[in-house]
Amino acid sequence: MNKKLLLVLALAYTTLCNGQKAETIESIVANQHEAEWYGQQAQAWQEKVNADPKDQWGWRNLFRATFYHDMFTDAWKDDQDTSATADVIRRMEAAVPDSYVLNLSKCRFCLKTDSAAINGTNLLRAIGQIPDDACSEDITYLAAQAWLNADKIPETKISELFRLAYTKKAIPERIMRYNWNMLQSIAQDGIYFGNGDNCLIPMKMLQEALGIRKDVTIVPEPFLFKKEFASHLWKEMNIESVEYPDFSNYGKYGQDWGDYFLGDIVRQLIEKTDRPVYFFSDHANRRVTDEDSLYNEGLLLRYSNHKYDNFAVAMHNVRDVYHLEYLAEPDLVHDSWESSDRMDMNNVALLAHLIDKFRKNGEDKEARRLYDILNTCVKRCNVHPERKKMMEQTLEFWNNK
Repeated sequence: MNKKLLLVLALAYTTLCNGQKAETIESIVANQHEAEWYGQQAQAWQEKVNADPKDQWGWRNLFRATFYHDMFTDAWKDDQDTSATADVIRRMEAAVPDSYVLNLSKCRFCLKTDSAAINGTNLLRAIGQIPDDACSEDITYLAAQAWLNADKIPETKISELFRLAYTKKAIPERIMRYNWNMLQSIAQDGIYFGNGDNCLIPMKMLQEALGIRKDVTIVPEPFLFKKEFASHLWKEMNIESVEYPDFSNYGKYGQDWGDYFLGDIVRQLIEKTDRPVYFFSDHANRRVTDEDSLYNEGLLLRYSNHKYDNFAVAMHNVRDVYHLEYLAEPDLVHDSWESSDRMDMNNVALLAHLIDKFRKNGEDKEARRLYDILNTCVKRCNVHPERKKMMEQTLEFWNNK
């Protein structure tokens, strides 16, 4: 047996023993795996780092695999500084000190004893060290972190990061188009509250990269837990400072304390401004606003303290604002995220009832167009069978009503 064949067999044996070959660890927003998979990936990337202790890409993936494994196994519950993730950080500090990958990783996870990381020094260092071949997902993460720390980082730098993320095509195109539709349907000078990467970062990217709808203020609700961000936001919106609640007053609400906390802040903001206010469609925190004050205008919920014909607005958005034809396209470039199909299905859940509205309004052609687009979308999307069946039934119900 020749030496080359022996080498191939040895490599194959090693792969079988390890269970997995090292793969790029993507965000769980893009593709999520079981905890065991991340544990095996951590072992695979550890071997890469052992072979080359200066390999920043290897350290990046070792950290992320370990981070997700610890997160899904609740390994930080007792003391995060004794976790496997903390161990990776310490070893990274020794192998690649003050490197881009170390500073990037410390933005996501820092030791309780690391005052520099807690104060955000590593974020500034990582932003200043971004290499030309930086992973698009990591650029997006840094842009979001810079946004969260808008009180410390110049607006021009935040814009630059979001523009860079846009040019690197960091977000799947279908998610970008969904956000374009939402953004364009917001009234002039509107305020938009969202909760989640897929309904916030793409919209911010569109504003900064394309310069569109800069009149809209995008507010990530989770960012409001940070007092410095909230204070910066009030100043940016030129409104009277909103009283920042004391965290200790919310312990009586148990695990739901965060909902009540955000509710108090958002209600104050609404009271202090006369600007239009919108929430993302999955807005489940009814402690922020009275459910009867939220009106579906298509892909977004609008807050209003008086009744109005929101169906007319939703129909206008479908007819004249939204670009929905992409939902019927079989594939779009760089659309591998699991969440892309789920976002597409949101259109079916939110817009299917308008098929009946258009027909009753004598707009049969528009009703047919909307049905054809949504029907093709349901057939194309690869989602959980039960969700797919539910969307099929929803669509047919409104089509045959």
